[in-house]
Amino acid sequence: MAHKLLDITPTPEVLFALTRTPITPLDALSELIDNAIDSFRAAEIAGTPSPVRHVVIEVPGPSQVERGEGCIRVRDTGLGLTSDQIANAMRAGYTSKNHFDTLGLFGMGFNIATGKIGRTTQVISARAEDDHAIRVTLDLPELVRSRAFEVKAEEISKPAGLEHGTVVEVRGWWPKGDANHGFIREVARITKKTLRERVGRRYATILRGASDQDVRITLNGEACRAFEHCVWDESRFVERASYGRIPAFISVEEEVGRSHRCLHDGVDFRGAEVCPRCHRSESREIIQRVHGWVGIQRFDDKDRFGIDLIRNGRAIRANEKEAFFVYQDPTTGISEREYPVDGQYGRIVGEIHLDHVPVDFQKQNFQTSSQEWLDALELLRGKSLLPSKWSDGEQNATPVARLFSGYRKVRNFGRADMYMGVYNSAKGKGARISREIEKQFYERFLDREPGYYDDARWWDLVETANEPPIEELPECPSCAFQNIKTAESCQGCGEVLIGRSCLNSDCGRRILRSAETCPHCGTEQNPEVQFPWKCAFCQADNKPGEERCGTCGSPEGTPHPASSEVLRERSDELTALGASSLIVTLSSGKTTTPIDIAVRGVYQPIIAAYGHPPVPLVTEIKPSFLTLFMDLSHAVFASSGLRPEYLIASEAAQYLYQLHPELHGKPGHTVTALTTDLLMQGWGDAVTDNPETVREEIRQLFDDITGRILDIPEARDFYDELSEADQMTMAQEMVSAGVDLAELGSLKTGGYLKYCSRGVIANFFGKHPPPWFGGRVWTDAWPSETELGMVIAAKLQDELGLKYLSCLQDCASYLRYERPEQLLVVRARAAVEFLTSKLS
Repeated sequence: MAHKLLDITPTPEVLFALTRTPITPLDALSELIDNAIDSFRAAEIAGTPSPVRHVVIEVPGPSQVERGEGCIRVRDTGLGLTSDQIANAMRAGYTSKNHFDTLGLFGMGFNIATGKIGRTTQVISARAEDDHAIRVTLDLPELVRSRAFEVKAEEISKPAGLEHGTVVEVRGWWPKGDANHGFIREVARITKKTLRERVGRRYATILRGASDQDVRITLNGEACRAFEHCVWDESRFVERASYGRIPAFISVEEEVGRSHRCLHDGVDFRGAEVCPRCHRSESREIIQRVHGWVGIQRFDDKDRFGIDLIRNGRAIRANEKEAFFVYQDPTTGISEREYPVDGQYGRIVGEIHLDHVPVDFQKQNFQTSSQEWLDALELLRGKSLLPSKWSDGEQNATPVARLFSGYRKVRNFGRADMYMGVYNSAKGKGARISREIEKQFYERFLDREPGYYDDARWWDLVETANEPPIEELPECPSCAFQNIKTAESCQGCGEVLIGRSCLNSDCGRRILRSAETCPHCGTEQNPEVQFPWKCAFCQADNKPGEERCGTCGSPEGTPHPASSEVLRERSDELTALGASSLIVTLSSGKTTTPIDIAVRGVYQPIIAAYGHPPVPLVTEIKPSFLTLFMDLSHAVFASSGLRPEYLIASEAAQYLYQLHPELHGKPGHTVTALTTDLLMQGWGDAVTDNPETVREEIRQLFDDITGRILDIPEARDFYDELSEADQMTMAQEMVSAGVDLAELGSLKTGGYLKYCSRGVIANFFGKHPPPWFGGRVWTDAWPSETELGMVIAAKLQDELGLKYLSCLQDCASYLRYERPEQLLVVRARAAVEFLTSKLS
């Protein structure tokens, strides 16, 4: 049968089709940078490494682009290319033999990037051993007109300064009507500072290379600085009961396998003598190596966390979260976020090199269905980060899981959760440092300022978070004696420190503020001028001379007990509950002026109106600034478990609602809608109750408690009080744990409690509460009959025991619910937070 060969060479329109491929401006520029960096690797492989490894980038500004001028130019100081190498570089679909060490090596990505930017691409390359350079120009419209893939390679004189290396220039911006019109505008509109920062992030590990392999990248004359993660030093750590010491920086260096791969198409031989795809025999052994580090950022953030995944020095995925912090159930296929557990803020970061894992041809992602990818993830994070999803007896010891176990929460500021804090005198413990201070610290880190670039100054605020500040002792201006803050006169020389002028104008001497008469002239300092007066509290009118209100008994002149003046003196600032620069988009589309909110915790109930019960809060309103005075011991918080953040957001929402009467009645302008926006913006990381994380916290709490009560003497008597069902459950737990039941006799002194249910632990406390207090389990002291008397001590003992027992029972019963209702979640969260805060 007759046959003939068919010419299936693609038409030039193929190149046009490639330019329609979606790609970002940074990805397009990165393709050209990749090829420049690959030239240095090619020089190393050839045995003649480049003494200067420099990539020079020039990007036009918006005004040049609008005039149709300028070009994008990327130059390297590599060995240079031959005419054949340039031809391969510009051939659509060309693939180098080296699939393993390079970033780009031209081919498909080169055609997409250059064709996306402009109509004409010119490559000029020179080699040190040649006396000329080679210039090749690819004009896409001309190729279509000529319907040929042929381009000319010209020998030209070496341009000034180009002794060796390659220059790629793209110009001739696409006109209106073309699908790529405007792409170069997107590139030009990115500020050069931002572009340098993004290049510095993508190629950070290359820019930070060893001194003999440094690559320098400059953009429009200024160097691109390598991005650096702001992480804690490897010497920092936290302690966890079930995991021991967990460092804040974990190095990763694992070889997951080796394979022989085809030099022509990169396919794994899988034990065969020839390539399964092309049937050629040339191969190379590839070490499948996962290396880098994971660690803890010194601050948490809504977006700036996650792990950078790198291939051959280029970050393919920056701040990758889904691969590491989302669990997909293999049975149902349902995905569940495992980290962050308390809201939106996270701090686990890292840089992991996956040079052996294949990527898509645009290098925007790894091939996540490949076995290499799946093996790497298994090594780094295991199947799930949550212990509740582990098999019996299993412990996930992968690097990411270890960090998750130690640093998943940011609640106990200071050493406990390794987070900067400041002492809160109202709570008697550390509170979160403000985000403004974090921002200042980070800016000083970026400036490489000693103490801030390293973590010394950051660590100071971790170690001192729970230490009360040194009391200020004002110095006398006359004798330099240091007095207490409230001293009206110097204890050293007697000079008046806090005073006023004598009311006698002829005297006018400075006397103590509390003086009733002037010690110099004897003038009365509190003359009585009697007038009818109105009580500030109950608004009752009183006759002159009446020292106290006849209705409510308040002394004359006493300010309202719920006034800002009084509440400010009887409160301390709660920085952890405050918020700053909250901006809300109204239903009209306009944004509000930034609002700052300060919260102060009062020492006693707030009586807002005479004859009425106490209220949980009072708000002082000033333009764009709200001060909320809150009684955190109010029943609305203590009994119902309602979080104070909800009421704070509601007060701010009411303020905004009243501030815009023109929107009243319009859809979307409601107090509820405004509250929701403010709540998630200001306190989203503190108000999200996850049933599973509450369950994990309760289990951790009971594990901690059990370890502290094993040697309580009353444990021996309590064993005899166990019901038959409790003893049966305990025996089953002992068998599951591999404990011989013959050892039970030696465990009756307290060791048996390790195998009892949480409900039994709560019952033990209910029967024998005294030894739990005073530092063994709880920091609170057990009320003493010797100090308080029998009647008062008994009442206080009942109240204290009942409060702790109720919380323990709430926690124990919560673990029995598979799908608890939200009210139960809130109540259990409040209980476990209270009990955890009271642990000694």
